[in-house]
Amino acid sequence: MRTKLLFLVALLVMAEGCLTTPASETGGSKRARTLVPRECGPDALIEDGEDDDSRILRRDGRGGYWYTSVDAAGSTIEPAGNFQMAQPGHAGSQHAAHIKGQMGSAGDSFWASMGFNFKDPPEPFDASRYTGITFWAKGPAHIRLKLPDAYTYPAGGHCQDCYNDFGIELAITADWERYSVPFKALAQQPNWGDPRAEVASNELFGVQWQFGTPGRTFDIWVDDIAFFCGAEGSSR
Repeated sequence: MRTKLLFLVALLVMAEGCLTTPASETGGSKRARTLVPRECGPDALIEDGEDDDSRILRRDGRGGYWYTSVDAAGSTIEPAGNFQMAQPGHAGSQHAAHIKGQMGSAGDSFWASMGFNFKDPPEPFDASRYTGITFWAKGPAHIRLKLPDAYTYPAGGHCQDCYNDFGIELAITADWERYSVPFKALAQQPNWGDPRAEVASNELFGVQWQFGTPGRTFDIWVDDIAFFCGAEGSSR
């Protein structure tokens, strides 16, 4: 029985990274909430939702579009198809990105996500001058923040076993809180995909927030997404 259970867990982990490690076990959530990022100027702001459309802010060569995706195991997601911003946003703002739905409970692969590419059509964006990414979010939910790069995203032209993006598991609380994640804190999931030592921050394709707990409902909000340059109290 134990061998069968371990095999089933392995299948879930291999299915496009849909199963996340419990965020409470990683310690990453607390660090992401307590890190105080240093801002980088107006070009570092990726999206604040206030133009109420499905395109991220057109800055520094970026301008890709939001999307949602869901598994084929019976999970549901809103919005589906054309992405729409929701109301209200963080700290009295008008809009934020939002998904909600119900995960399936029968099958091998469970995931629901929202995200965007930095460019349209998809091309890599050089974010190497930045330290990481910061955003405001509320749930509650355990999610995986993912940054597809040229070595995990098929359009990058390097991967054979793609989609094991560098990421981190985060426990999103029920209230709006800021989460700041350095690129160096991102890691691939073990035992599948093409392994790499670190994310290629000079060739990032986009950002994705993924939920993957079978049988559960989800309701996730994200706003004020930006790159950051170092952290308060650090030398970088």
